[in-house]
Amino acid sequence: MKKKLSIAIAIALVLPVPGYAETEQLTTIVVEGSSNRPGAMAIAPDSSGFKDTAALLEHIPGANINRNGPLTGIPQYRGMYGNRINVEIDGANIKEAGANSMDTALSHIPAVLTESLTVYRGIAPVSSGIETEGGTMNVKTKKGYFATSEGEIESNGTLSSGYSSVDNGYFVSGFSSLANENHKIRFGMSKEEGNDYKYNERDGKKVVPTSYDRQAIIAGYDYQRNGHELSLNYTNNYTRNSGAPALPMDIVYIKSSIYNVDYNWDLGQGYELKTKFFYQNSDHLMDNNSLRMPMMTKGAPRLMQNQTNVQGGGWDIALLMPLFSGEFSTGFTGDTSFHNSDVTMNMAMMPMNMNIQNFNNANRSRYSFFGEWKGDIADKLSTELGLRYTYTTADADNVSTTNMRLKPAAARFNSKGHSKDFHNVDLTAILRYAMRDDLDFEIGFARKNTAPSYQELYLWAPSQATGGLADGRTYVGNLDLSSETAYQFELGMEWHTDNIYFAPRAFYHYINNYIQGTPSTLNQLQPSCPTLSASCPVLEFNNIEAQIYGVDVEGGYEITDWLRFDAGLNYVSGERLDGPKGNLYRIAPFNGRTQLTFNYAGFTTSIEGIYYAAQNKVADYNNERTTPNYQIMNLRASYEPFDGFVIGSGIENIIDATNFNHLGGYYTPMSDPTNGLTQGQRIPLQGRNYYVTLAYQW
Repeated sequence: MKKKLSIAIAIALVLPVPGYAETEQLTTIVVEGSSNRPGAMAIAPDSSGFKDTAALLEHIPGANINRNGPLTGIPQYRGMYGNRINVEIDGANIKEAGANSMDTALSHIPAVLTESLTVYRGIAPVSSGIETEGGTMNVKTKKGYFATSEGEIESNGTLSSGYSSVDNGYFVSGFSSLANENHKIRFGMSKEEGNDYKYNERDGKKVVPTSYDRQAIIAGYDYQRNGHELSLNYTNNYTRNSGAPALPMDIVYIKSSIYNVDYNWDLGQGYELKTKFFYQNSDHLMDNNSLRMPMMTKGAPRLMQNQTNVQGGGWDIALLMPLFSGEFSTGFTGDTSFHNSDVTMNMAMMPMNMNIQNFNNANRSRYSFFGEWKGDIADKLSTELGLRYTYTTADADNVSTTNMRLKPAAARFNSKGHSKDFHNVDLTAILRYAMRDDLDFEIGFARKNTAPSYQELYLWAPSQATGGLADGRTYVGNLDLSSETAYQFELGMEWHTDNIYFAPRAFYHYINNYIQGTPSTLNQLQPSCPTLSASCPVLEFNNIEAQIYGVDVEGGYEITDWLRFDAGLNYVSGERLDGPKGNLYRIAPFNGRTQLTFNYAGFTTSIEGIYYAAQNKVADYNNERTTPNYQIMNLRASYEPFDGFVIGSGIENIIDATNFNHLGGYYTPMSDPTNGLTQGQRIPLQGRNYYVTLAYQW
């Protein structure tokens, strides 16, 4: 069985606290496949309110974030992102309503309402979900606890709030549960709001638009008795007026509701039935004029808005049983989703609105069966073997437009068959050897697949609705795409004593039919892309051959009972192997983190260093720009004057340097001379930030 590393991280409401503190307000990061560490890194990745749970990823080996806006963090793991990563919330594979991933899965639940974030380090097991080519990430919302004594009713919960100077932002949050030993009801809510953030605190220069406004609600009922467990969950995300400066439009609103029903039955003698069902309904409106100045055409504003919707649902049914010297699990997983997107454009000189039906009932369904065995095969030697078959079917209805120049493209799309079927087989084989009590080795092989997304198939008109690529280019879909197939190799070791741990991992992925944009040969409208060059061709999604390889390392040393040091390093490289050789798009440069933490008598302080090298290995096909190196220092402190009450404060980016993260995207609004921003430049990170937080947990 895989061991777990539980890293207690102070969420938005709290600053660093001892890694061993077991308090409700802490979000737990579980890295599956890592050994138990002596203590943990106690860090607050984004003390200004954890705009989304994705902020936690920067503290996981190999993980990072593609930042398109304050609430639009797209997970990246070892160079892979988008639908290559299986992201689940309470077991539900959330679908994004926006075709440009403005409502990413991890943005649905703020970290203040998150109980845990689980990430599989390296090769994800087939049992963790469908299409796990880029790994699996699972978020669990806060659930509270059942009463521990018969006949007693217990309550627990958290109240928290905070303020950050960089965006004049605040958050308030509360969660509570009431339970006896069999029944539990729970409710939580949060409110976050902030202005455009300053990237230069001394001069007051801001990135416009980066304001945000989000409310979230979680509620549920749980029941347990005699091996039966039932859970009913409801989550609601209402976001409005939130910026996305790396994308053509900003969020006017997102209204999303998710319903979950889970039932588990312990059959005895090692047999267990686990079931999950969910339903989702999300509406999303975006435009280019509520939070930014719209683009101009012949002196007139070009107003755009996009109304999108997704409805979907799914299930996961699994049976666990003992087999030989281990455990065998088998199950049936599936989901389905229906996407619609209608774009309206209006210019002052036009007599009427121009409508483009971007996606009309684009649906994607997956039906998947798996079997997996984990167990010991010899003394100190264990293995994990898995197989998953997935049938994916996709379809879309005909589209329409009032744009005369696009009518031929719509006619070509409507004349073709839209129904597509994909048959994929995933295989995993992992071998682990415990050489000594303090030294482990692991080697793994896998074959993983990802079928094309609905954008990659059905984007018929040149558009930037590309799942959040944010490269300033326009793309068209391709109905002839094949599934990606990644052949993965993993090699790692872990050395862990009572006060030291060191765990490097090396990986190599050869990806057959990797999906990437290439210059289109179709007779499509060729719009200019002023964010990058005077003129550039539309890109079409096509299959290429690629490889991704790298190393990630985590380590630490507990110097004394009250002083510890932790560090992490990540390196990844992605390259095209066929046709014009080149680098893959949006790959993070070599980066690392260090932290020195002091904890004594309820007082905790830490010094955190963040380091990113220059990235000169950029993609040529879309004119990706290089980025310079940078370093950031953060200071944090917290004090717990009495049990459950924590006061925190700190300074992020102490020297107020202007830095550019390679995964941050390009500035898409019109140039803003007042704040020194030019259309097409990299978006700067936040400047110096002072913050204070309060939290009470009972």
